[in-house]
Amino acid sequence: MICYSFSKPLYFLFSSDVPALLYYSHIPTAIIALLVGFFVFWKGKQFLINKLLFAISVCFSLWVISNLILWTNIYSDLMLFVWSFLRVLSTLISILSIYFIYVFLEKKDVSTLLKSIFLILTVPIIVLSPTSINLSGFNITNCDAFMFEGPLFQFSRVFFGILAMTWILVLLIRKYRKSEVDFKKQIWLMGLGMELFLFSFFMVTFLAAYLTDLGILSDSRLEYYGLFGMDIFIGLLAYLIVRYRAFHIKLFAAQALVIGTIILIASQFAFIQDSTNRILTAVTLAIVSTFGWWLVKSVKAEIKQKEELKIANAKISSQNDQLEVANVELKKADQAKNEFINIASHQLRTPITVIKGTISMLQDGTMDSFNGEQKKKFYDGARSKCQKLEDIINDILNATSLTNKKFNVMDKEIEKIDVKEFFEKMIDGFKAETLEREIDLSIGDLDASVPEVFGQRKYLEEAFSNLLTNAIKYTPSPKQTPDVRDKRDGKATIIIGNRRDGDDVIFSVKDNGIGIPAEEIPNLFKKFARAQNAVDMYTDGTGLGLFIIKEIVEGHGGKVWVESELGKGAEFFVKLPIKPKNKVDIKEYIKKRADIKM
Repeated sequence: MICYSFSKPLYFLFSSDVPALLYYSHIPTAIIALLVGFFVFWKGKQFLINKLLFAISVCFSLWVISNLILWTNIYSDLMLFVWSFLRVLSTLISILSIYFIYVFLEKKDVSTLLKSIFLILTVPIIVLSPTSINLSGFNITNCDAFMFEGPLFQFSRVFFGILAMTWILVLLIRKYRKSEVDFKKQIWLMGLGMELFLFSFFMVTFLAAYLTDLGILSDSRLEYYGLFGMDIFIGLLAYLIVRYRAFHIKLFAAQALVIGTIILIASQFAFIQDSTNRILTAVTLAIVSTFGWWLVKSVKAEIKQKEELKIANAKISSQNDQLEVANVELKKADQAKNEFINIASHQLRTPITVIKGTISMLQDGTMDSFNGEQKKKFYDGARSKCQKLEDIINDILNATSLTNKKFNVMDKEIEKIDVKEFFEKMIDGFKAETLEREIDLSIGDLDASVPEVFGQRKYLEEAFSNLLTNAIKYTPSPKQTPDVRDKRDGKATIIIGNRRDGDDVIFSVKDNGIGIPAEEIPNLFKKFARAQNAVDMYTDGTGLGLFIIKEIVEGHGGKVWVESELGKGAEFFVKLPIKPKNKVDIKEYIKKRADIKM
């Protein structure tokens, strides 16, 4: 059926039988709502609150478009179809608004129970919407169905409107009381916008329909003004977005939103013919433009101040961090000084005492009564203590030198070092000590692909000599601790090995000695660091040997580490580049060094 009393609309929506205000209240409002909803959703698809705002804007825009169709069309079947969905859309708007405010306030999703309540409230409206309980007929003369709306559905509009406004107001008040000042402002703005929107959308449009049914109004055009609540809501949303970066949208995107809104309002001049609407549009455009310009400008200034404050705080924090680091280093230095004093007071005093005692015995003639074997014993002891003093002094001087000037192999005379020959000579130097302690020191399988390395021989000899000295010292011999020896399988052993690792070679020194406690390994290569079980076994020792090794190895562009299990020995690894990692070819470097030497 067609409503013959009214003219056919142009382009489906434009009719001369309706006031021009209809288009001003419907089309821009629907487009702005949809634009803002989509914009917010696009900028934060992963956030639930952005999705909910988009859902509200879609439902509202569909309701507005449906309402516009009802005002301009004359096809009863189409109008009945569209009319039946109005209550579904308005119900969804109210429920989604409650959901939206809850997520905005609590920053999290609602409980499953609350979702179930939302579903229970919504499903009956959706199911009954296409039945006669909603619409039982159509008035072809007036081209509407106001007289045929079921009382249940008429009541549902007011019910869901009041429900949403009341529920949201309670949520806002409860959260407002417990929030900080900054968030209170956001609650106030969001609450004002949402409540004005819901009141104008539900109550004004209800009053328009109700007064029309009573015959007080000739038509329900009063509902036009109820849609402007969405414009207020959008305006306050834009403020929240720019001022507080709500919905996770940055300032640049917010500027685009303000500019887009201004352009959209200005575009209405293209189809407005009524002078009154033209004036209203001009006033709206002026207000939005002024407010948008002031808002973006003020927020820019505030952001600039915050960034400057952030930079200043970062500088202060950096200075505090530097002071803290310096303080820690001072404490470490003070601790190192105390440790050094302890070492000096014990390990330097003991050899001096022995040497002084031997000299005194020579001076007072006591030594004259000793036989050759006894004299040799005292002389060897004095010589051993002198050697001990020399070792301590050398360790301290080397550690001081390496600390004051970071060791770098490229600052030294580098040369090719034959790996096998290097370790064979080193083993020869420890033969007497290993024989005396019954320790088997040997070279294991050497990787044939790495016959030589480049480095500073003197320093590498010192590094590996320290490793072997430690391995021998902390591998108990049968004479020292037969009970420990009996617990190990086989003879006390120390094995030197290597393997290729890309452009590097990894050397290893493995023993089956006392091992190292796992908790002490991280600090083992620091100055004066010694494992407690090592101190218990040998009180002598500067704790500088492994520190010196680390500095030498790292100076060669390498790395040193240890793997150990307490009571089952330790394996030290030294990773060195096969060739020094510098910007010139090794042959050119050696030639350059030779030329400088000449």
